[in-house]
Amino acid sequence: MNIASHLDKIDRFERLRERLDTMGDFELWFWAAMNTGTNAVNAALHHAGATIAEDVFPTQPGVYLVPGTDGKLEPAFRPPGDVLHVGRPKIEGKLPEDVTAMMQAMEVIEHHRDPCIRGERDATPEIAAECAQALEKVLALLRQRMSTPGKAWKP
Repeated sequence: MNIASHLDKIDRFERLRERLDTMGDFELWFWAAMNTGTNAVNAALHHAGATIAEDVFPTQPGVYLVPGTDGKLEPAFRPPGDVLHVGRPKIEGKLPEDVTAMMQAMEVIEHHRDPCIRGERDATPEIAAECAQALEKVLALLRQRMSTPGKAWKP
């Protein structure tokens, strides 16, 4: 995807999260938070020039849906564009410190994904607060990256 599309998704996921009860709707709240953060990381990776921003959609690492000659989407191997989760796929090379910090914060959220969503561990207010704090760090770093003179993204 391109940066503008990621920013639009972030906005929509954040508006959804505002309407959800954190604990009563934890699974949906969590998925919205994780997707918000993943879109933020992708926007930052594109902005930093570490990955390609284009209108294709990842299905698994290295495989993207791209418009075919008939206009329908079809799978194709592509160089790194969007990550599905932090580290999937791994982005090679040295990343800017702020992007690395965003990815580390996302790992806090990812740490709770399988146990809390698949039922191995009950979600708690403490886990939700830890995830919310990590996501706020991700979003603050993205806002800083997008507004810093000399770093500001231009379409």
